[in-house]
Amino acid sequence: MKYRDAKKLHNEDQVRVKKTEQVLSVVETAVTPKTVTVLCNNGNEYHHTEIK
Repeated sequence: MKYRDAKKLHNEDQVRVKKTEQVLSVVETAVTPKTVTVLCNNGNEYHHTEIK
């Protein structure tokens, strides 16, 4: 996912992990000037490039 799209994620949005194709819900996002970290309902944090 691109940075500009990841910045717009909200709680309960659905995302897909690229490696496993697992669909997860967003719990929280942390935006920094160059990255977005997404906490999902499985308890893992993902960099914005690891999801779609």
